[in-house]
Amino acid sequence: MVELLAQAGTGVARHGFDLTGFGSADRFRMVLRENGLLAGYRKIRHHVDTRVSAGLPDYFSFTWSNKHVKLITGNNPLTGEYSSPGARSKDYGYASYIGIEGEPGAVARVVASIKAHAQGIKDESVGTRVYI
Repeated sequence: MVELLAQAGTGVARHGFDLTGFGSADRFRMVLRENGLLAGYRKIRHHVDTRVSAGLPDYFSFTWSNKHVKLITGNNPLTGEYSSPGARSKDYGYASYIGIEGEPGAVARVVASIKAHAQGIKDESVGTRVYI
């Protein structure tokens, strides 16, 4: 079982994965289905003044959530969309950075699903969303 560290007094657990690929959109979709996350999709725009002043565009993150857990990715494995529009070509099944947070049991289930379906994980962080 994955050891999770809940943040002191909050009852919220966090976990992160670095540069994670599933090989296909369908494999990532299985993670979402297994954890009841398919319906809770949002694309979030991040506007950072220092990026804009450096001539860089806004960037995006992609989230799927329900009342128990939230899964955040740097790429959208379902559509292949990259966080910085136009910076890379579409890469279906590639999540890049992953952050998970929520109820400890729900986070543990998402972590187990990702480990079961991912075809490549560079690294992970237990108890924190260090990558995203």
